[in-house]
Amino acid sequence: MYDGDDVDLLYVLSPHGWSTCILFVDKRTYELIISHVFGDPIGDFIEATIALLKGALDVETTWWDEPGGNRWKIMRNSDQKHRLQITLTEFLSSYGDEITQERILVEFEIKISHFSTLVYYQMKKVAALLKERSFEKNTRLY
Repeated sequence: MYDGDDVDLLYVLSPHGWSTCILFVDKRTYELIISHVFGDPIGDFIEATIALLKGALDVETTWWDEPGGNRWKIMRNSDQKHRLQITLTEFLSSYGDEITQERILVEFEIKISHFSTLVYYQMKKVAALLKERSFEKNTRLY
């Protein structure tokens, strides 16, 4: 499991109900394709982050693709409570089916403050862009 500060996150809202999240961990890049058809991946990610900031011991959120997707499993480090252990998995199951054949994409540890800052500024960027009339018109969340 990677344990360092070389972690970054880019969330790109694309047209027609899609997003891409690019996660950088220890000089490696992971590209996650996200459909907004099956739920609210942005809202779910924000809620999970807020729960952690309020003291939750663990949270989980799933980002669906068509088919497959990714699951974020985030646990507070039991010895160092200011740190998170994050396991990001991928799977091929279709929405509505049981998630099977899940495999670990990356595992890393990060300070809660670092993670929440990454999430906050990416979501703030998305919110600001959605205030732009042309961006909002061409970018649908569903």
